Amino acid sequence: MLDEAPNQFFPTRAALGMGGGARSKFTAVLLSAAMAAALSSMSALGGAELQPTPQQLYGELLAVFPEDRQGYGKDWFMQVVDHQPMTYGLVLSAEAIHLQRAPGEESRRRVKKAARWLMDNRDLDGDGWPGWGIPQPWDAWSDGTTNAPNQPYTITTAIVLDGLLDAMDARSLWSANEIQEMRALAIEVVMRWCRKLWSNGYGGGFFWYSPSRNDEIFGVNAPAMFLSGMIRLSRDHKQALRPDQLALIQSRADQLARAIVSTVELRDGQPFWLYAPLPNKANNRRPNDLLHHCYTLWGIERYRDCGGRVPLPWTREGAIRSAERFWREGKLCEYTEKDSPGQSPAPARLWSAGMMLACCAQFGDTAGAGACLRAIQENYGPWPQLRTDPKAGPDQAFPRDSAHVLIGLALHAFPNRTSDSAR
Repeated sequence: MLDEAPNQFFPTRAALGMGGGARSKFTAVLLSAAMAAALSSMSALGGAELQPTPQQLYGELLAVFPEDRQGYGKDWFMQVVDHQPMTYGLVLSAEAIHLQRAPGEESRRRVKKAARWLMDNRDLDGDGWPGWGIPQPWDAWSDGTTNAPNQPYTITTAIVLDGLLDAMDARSLWSANEIQEMRALAIEVVMRWCRKLWSNGYGGGFFWYSPSRNDEIFGVNAPAMFLSGMIRLSRDHKQALRPDQLALIQSRADQLARAIVSTVELRDGQPFWLYAPLPNKANNRRPNDLLHHCYTLWGIERYRDCGGRVPLPWTREGAIRSAERFWREGKLCEYTEKDSPGQSPAPARLWSAGMMLACCAQFGDTAGAGACLRAIQENYGPWPQLRTDPKAGPDQAFPRDSAHVLIGLALHAFPNRTSDSAR
């Protein structure tokens, strides 16, 4: 770029072997000619050098999350301004990935602070058990039963669990005691879900949507995301687990994988799921939108990468191609054409686009990740104040949504040739 190597285009008088005085006009002519040639060259390249790199875009988006309050801000749901554990978990994953692949002091601080907040706030609902949710009250299944603020949810806890595991992967950052503290918390969380939030069914078994019996429903995406963390824990921290703990985690992981496999619909070898397989007590019949499709792929494909014992009846290529079905008329959409027949394509929400970016980058679809990033830049900006929807106003920019883009961009901007998908 011009500011990195100015003398490449604008030679100095000394470089021309010229002095001052009578020759200054000639020097000026040469300089003007050099400048014109440089600008012409840049124009011919279409200004490509001026396009920000994924690494630059990552830095700009990261700045949206204040270092000392990385998960704090306004949320679209009920317009609440508060700390969101999901945002902390996503930023923690993104910065742990960034730290390992492009080490920097800011990332070191951010990872430590985000992990510390999550560990200190492991029981915000005060029930004596670790888990993370949202600060808003929520009737998750629209059945008239509203969960209190800070009720843990399987999806939020899964994202935090992945964040803590990503943080522990940056081993040089932590003391032995800190690793032990994070690992013990991760084990406690996973054992709680395996022992207390589990039901058999659908050809295997599933985790509930939340600890409430009212939410004892197999919403495929949330247990699938939890599967990512539990299978990584059993692989990467096996030595810290007692034999009975390891056996239970592996058993639950395989049973959950069987339930995910038994409820899949294969379309030309590509996997798709309903949001909640039938029958379910909420009588929910809707298909997965893009966000929840990508959550499901994230968990079950990481199960594959971690050596899961249940065979998956689709290939990695089939999984990637299934996500491509959400492109319609050159835009990312909330539903595939088959799942919304005859309807005008609804644009994907920002967190849907961000999670697709993450899946493409994690599972080796570099071209797909680049296409997702361009779509986000073009349709959800101005960067980095990303709107939750292409049609939303500039005031509709929320950290929890943007954090999904941040983790996707971390994986895309700082690729790792030894990631799970390459093993």
